[in-house]
Amino acid sequence: MAIIPLKQRVTVTPVLRDGDGNPMTDEWDRPITGDPFTRRCRFSQGTKLVRSATGTGGVHGVTAQEVVSVGAFIFDKHPNIGYYDKLTYIDDNGNKLEYRPLNIAVKPWLNGKSLITVVDV
Repeated sequence: MAIIPLKQRVTVTPVLRDGDGNPMTDEWDRPITGDPFTRRCRFSQGTKLVRSATGTGGVHGVTAQEVVSVGAFIFDKHPNIGYYDKLTYIDDNGNKLEYRPLNIAVKPWLNGKSLITVVDV
């Protein structure tokens, strides 16, 4: 059972990954997606400045850039969501909104197990 009520749902369209964890693409360099699945969540809108991990350059191979997040999804435990996946959310007015994760933060409980995951979009 989640620590907070998860009354909303989001459809996750995952991007398939190769053995090294890199996203698979077709001949036109478009990501190849898998079967969409639905997860219970809580979505809160609001802008904030977050650091987004990019996969390019830098001294240690990964650099971070500051970007503006327009909302955050909160999931129970640790869902299988990656940076290349697409999140489709339908708001209370029936608008279909599509997001890409900017930052994925897993928050642990006192025993070290995953309690919630916050995905900034």
